[in-house]
Amino acid sequence: MKHLMLGALLAGYATLVNAEDSQNMRTFLFIGTSNSAAWEMQIANPGDRAASVKGGIEALGGELLSYYWGLGNGKNYITVSLPDDPTFIQAFYVSRLGDGLLDDYQMIELMSSADMAEALSRVPEIKAQDDLK
Repeated sequence: MKHLMLGALLAGYATLVNAEDSQNMRTFLFIGTSNSAAWEMQIANPGDRAASVKGGIEALGGELLSYYWGLGNGKNYITVSLPDDPTFIQAFYVSRLGDGLLDDYQMIELMSSADMAEALSRVPEIKAQDDLK
């Protein structure tokens, strides 16, 4: 239900994303810790939460990549691709903070293994600059 509200509040965003911008996506991992109210809601109304959030994310110009639950810790781990728009990405993150269903919520931007290899190859460049100081 909360995911549908997010989609309704921000659905107009998708019309603002043009074809060129939709090519520029960023990937994020969201880690959420549900509180007791969220657990009560989910137990009373069990269902595949991935299916309930997918449409809302797609309506916003994003893509749901995965939705998992941690076995034994009760956290959810959701990966999404979102349009490369920092103010939108922050609004997407903040929109979940006020719904009263999460005790903890993190957003981590992910990078590909190829990008990490490039970053590692640049370490000597950074160290050389530090040595000049």
